[in-house]
Amino acid sequence: MAKLVLNVALPAFKYKAMYAGAAKNLVASSLDGRKVQLPLSAFQSFVTHQGIYGLFEVEFDNRNKLLGVTKLR
Repeated sequence: MAKLVLNVALPAFKYKAMYAGAAKNLVASSLDGRKVQLPLSAFQSFVTHQGIYGLFEVEFDNRNKLLGVTKLR
């Protein structure tokens, strides 16, 4: 299984626009420089009034299917 660590900073107004249908995916760069596109719904449980902020670990299976997202800090 592969894991990536992402530093996500998505303000609430951008999340709201994305959630309203403007976009379905979050594009972010991992700490090691790889760019990934993930479904916004994977981060739904981490949304606050400020938006989505923090360091996240994303886990994939051998076929690069998203298994889960964990907030590190």
